[in-house]
Formats: sequence, C-alpha cells, structure tokens
Amino acid sequence: MKESESSFDVTASVKELQALIGGRVDKIFHPDLDHLVLVVRRPSESKSYVHFFIGRWLYVSDRSQEMPAAPSDFAMMLRKRITNARIVDVRQQGFDRIAVISLEKEDKYELVLELFGDGNVILIQDGIIIQPLTSHTWKHRDVRARREFSFPPPVPVPMAMQPRDLLMILNASDTDLVRTLATKLNIGGRYSEEICARAGIDKKKMSKEIDENSAKSILETINSFRDEVLRSVQGLIVLKEESVEDVVPVRLSIYEGHAQEEFQSYSQAVESYVSRIPKKQVEERKESRLELERLQRKLAQQENAVIALQDQAREAQLHGDYLFANYEDVDRILTMAKDRLAEEKPLTDLPGFLSFDRKSSIMKVLIKTTQVELNPKGTVQSNAQMYYEGAKKARHKLEGVLAALDQAKKEIYDLKTSEAAREPTGKKKLAPTKRFWFERFRWFVSSEGAIVLGGKDAKSNDMLVKKHLAPGDRYAHADVHGAPSVVVKMREGVTEATLHEACEFAVATSRAWNANIGSAAGYWVLPEQVSKTPESGEYLAKGAFIIRGRRNYSDKLEIKLGLGEIEYEGTRKIMCGPEMAIRAHSQRYVMIRPGREDKNDFAKKAADVFQVPIEEIQSILPPGDIKVVEQVGISVSSQET
Repeated sequence: MKESESSFDVTASVKELQALIGGRVDKIFHPDLDHLVLVVRRPSESKSYVHFFIGRWLYVSDRSQEMPAAPSDFAMMLRKRITNARIVDVRQQGFDRIAVISLEKEDKYELVLELFGDGNVILIQDGIIIQPLTSHTWKHRDVRARREFSFPPPVPVPMAMQPRDLLMILNASDTDLVRTLATKLNIGGRYSEEICARAGIDKKKMSKEIDENSAKSILETINSFRDEVLRSVQGLIVLKEESVEDVVPVRLSIYEGHAQEEFQSYSQAVESYVSRIPKKQVEERKESRLELERLQRKLAQQENAVIALQDQAREAQLHGDYLFANYEDVDRILTMAKDRLAEEKPLTDLPGFLSFDRKSSIMKVLIKTTQVELNPKGTVQSNAQMYYEGAKKARHKLEGVLAALDQAKKEIYDLKTSEAAREPTGKKKLAPTKRFWFERFRWFVSSEGAIVLGGKDAKSNDMLVKKHLAPGDRYAHADVHGAPSVVVKMREGVTEATLHEACEFAVATSRAWNANIGSAAGYWVLPEQVSKTPESGEYLAKGAFIIRGRRNYSDKLEIKLGLGEIEYEGTRKIMCGPEMAIRAHSQRYVMIRPGREDKNDFAKKAADVFQVPIEEIQSILPPGDIKVVEQVGISVSSQET
C-alpha cells in the first residue's frame, strides 16, 4: 500500500494546483498535527480546499469539511501573513518531492510544502524563513525561524539528463536497474518498474550492464512518461483483494489485470485513497509523530545542555589555571583584601576591583584582561581549587547529560525503526547471513584474523568479561566514561596491530561517537589486571570493572569505522570494525564517522546494497548518526567531505 507521493505524483499534484493561480487565500486551518488546509477563493468559482498531509499527500478538493474553531499557533501565524494573498505561481522544486506556492500581498511570500522524510511546511519572505512547522538543523541546512532558507541538496532531474549522465550513475551502482532508478533518480519503486517495462529492459539487470542505447531508451521513456502525467486529466486507484493498493495519475502497465477505479482528476483519486487508509494506521502515525516531536525537543534541550556544561567546565578550568599563571598578582590582591577587611575598610580601591558580595564573601576583580571571582579569605591555591571543583562538578553533570542524550537518541532511533517496520514495503523479505555465537556482542575480525568482542550494554559487558576473557587474551577499553569492555581472543601471529584496532573499536563504540569529539584515547591490559572487586568503600556499577596496574595506551584514536562485506569460515558476513580490519578483509565497504545522517536511514540503504535484513545492519552500527567519508566497490550514501 502506497504511504506517500513520489516525485511523479508531486508533478501531478502541482499541475492540478496550478489551476488556483490568480485565486486568493481565504483561510488556513490546521485540523491535525500532520494536516494543513488552505481555503482558496477565485472570482465566480466555488471555494477550493488545498489539503496537505505533512510529508505524505497533496491534493485540491471542492468539498468543504468541518474544521476546528480554534486555530493552532502555526495556522494563526499563516493567517496573519498570507490571508487574502494572491497565488501567483505553483511549482515543483526540480524533480524533488517539494511543492512551492508563491504568494503576493503587500509583501511576497513562498509557502514550501515538503513531502519527503517527516515532511514540513515553511513560510519564507525574501529568502528568510518566517516560521517552519518543524525546526531542524543539518550540516548543510538550517530550517529555523529568521535563518536564510535553502532547499535540500538537489536530486538528479532525469528529464534534463543526457545518456552519458545516466550511464555515470548506473556504472557507479552495485544494484540492479530498478533499484538504481528508484533511489538515485528519485523515481520511486513502482514508477521505476513501469519505466523498465515500457523501455523493454529487464528491471533485474545489473545497472553496470546497461549500455548507451539502453540508457537513451530509459531517458526517452522517462520523458514520455512525464509528458503523459502532465497531459493526464484523470486519476486511478489500484485495488488488491478489494483493498486500496496504489493511487496514480495515469494507467500503469505493471497493474494490468488489477481492478482499478477511475476518477476525473488525480486529486479526486488521492482524496478517496486517503479517506480509505485504515484509521488505526492513521492514528498510529499521528501518535508516532507526536512522540517523535517530543523526543526531538528533549534531544535539542540536552544538546544545548551539553554545550553549556562543556563551556562551563572549560571556563572554570581556564580560570583556575589563570590564577596560578598570575600567582603574584592574585596573591597581592588577596593580601590587600585581607588587610582591608581586618581593618573594616572598603575594598573599592583594590587594583581591578569590580564588586564584593559580603553574603557569599566573593569579590570580582579584573586581573590584567580577565575577570575572576575570589574569596578574599582564601589563598591563591584555595581559590584556584574552587574553580577546579566547579569544573569537576560540570564534567560530572556532563556525564549524566551525555547518558541522557544517548538514551534520547536511542528512543528516537527505536521509534523510527518501529515506524519503518510498520510500513509495508512490497519487497521480498531478505534472508539474514549465517549467525555465529559471538554476534550477541559487538564484534569484528582484526586485520590479523583475531576475533574481537565488545559489550553492547552493562549486562553484556559483565557476560563478556566473566565468560569470555580467558588467560592469554587481552582486555581493551576507551578512556571515556561508560565505554564498553572489549576482549581480544588472542591467537598465534597477533601483534600490537590487533591491540591498536581493539582500542579503536572501544573508542568508536563508546559515547565518544555521539559526543563527536574527533579523537579519544584507549588502552589494553592483561586479563589478570581486570577485577570486579572494588577497594573498601568504593562502589562499582553494573558492567564496570577495576583496572589495576600499568595501562598500555593508544592516544588520539580517530573515531572512525568501516562497514563492509567479508568472508568468515566460508560464509558471507557484514562486519563493522576499525579501518585496517575492514580494508584487510573486504573489497566492498564504506568508511563512516560521526555525522548528521540518520542511522536508521543509512541502515536501510546499506541493507539494500548488501542484500541483508535492515536489522542485521542496525545491530552492528555505532551508537549514533553518521556521515560517509569513503566508499569502495559500492555506493550506499552521498559521500561527505
């Protein structure tokens, strides 16, 4: 069952909305969290109702519906700005799932309707965002009020391509033709099948096997199909066993033999289709969207708290260091202050004096160019220690906030995963690869062939060390609070190279990934140095261990992993591990770092490329969002620099 419009569908929707050019916006309603309605009036015409189901559907109707009496804040903002504004243009942004309505009143506005991802509605004036329905920030795009507006990175426009342009895309793909057209040309699965069928090319043919003549035929078919969509004055609902399966603007050969209902316009077909989506499915999506927005607000608050605490800890540390660096000046001021207080004289004539609070006994002074707070009853050392204690407290709070941040990201990830699992894909279920005993943990095969295991949580940390850390093995850990335990199952021929990789793995699978700190330190020790018995008076959390004796450190370890296809004991496996391990065992892989691409979205694409269930990819990826920095033998994602 189709869940949202594809690019060709948006072309059809925009074409029908263009009939409203010249009309004026009468009212705006926001009847539901994911539903916006624009009422448009035109001279000597009945009112039209533009329905936008955020991120899903866009159509125009002539039927009025009961609307809520009290408008939402977003609807009120739109009413204030664009009520009585004239519609001067409606266009599709390139070949993307974005519709843009241009409006004129005293000022000029653009209303951007996004039908990809979670969707959005954004009001723009003179290139500046007045207000988005939902605020988001990505590396290359900031969708927030009073920011300069930019569209997402453009998708390829197949209608503007030459055969050689298409061949470059096809030659870089490791999947079959239908998948490449669907994902790289933004056509969508069903329409990609239709293009292949009309062009007379086997949809399962590998993309690299397509020659220039076939590429030319594909582009001609795409152009012809788009022209047909633009000429169409109908819409159709495709049925499967009496249930709605698809809604399309033209007849598709792939649905030959299916029962179909014909309508006088594509909008009428979409309106009927949307009304027949099971209510339970609609309610689940609504609840999911509400929960997602709550979690995203929570995540934004925690990210701000992380920045504030990092600044607080850094500033306190620097102030403590500054007091020692200017020891003589600080000591002289403290001595003078003590004398004046003893004589009950004011402190106002002290060098650099700014203020004094008798209640807290803290004075503010300017030492050279830096303002510091001092307790005049203390020494240079005690005042510096006051700052160091403040830095320590801020770092302690930071650990708690980072843990909460990890949890919020996990909740968002789990919510998106469950939402994706509910949506029917129409694809054949992919078979998982053979499962090995060590997959209850994080794992990789080192460049020298050793199995390296890592904990996933406190429980698996305990199990890993208690059951699998044997004499002769090695234990590795990141110098990061709450990092997983890592065990190297030693074998003949294993050297420092494997131990270095184990330290890299420990760092990359720790909170350092979400903190996006660039690099961190790790270390390895012998099994006999690892203990579960704390010293008297010490407390040991679940999953934690005491390390006694010398630690063998590896400093400035880059936070970077690879995801690739390997062969293990004669069977194909997908492995996520350190760079050298991946390069040693795989010829088809991607290198990833912390970034802004949603982990769930990346997992979907990787699962499609490696032809394994998405859960198999999700279970081995690092704990946060990613960016792709290198691709070898495959194309999973848009590579960032």
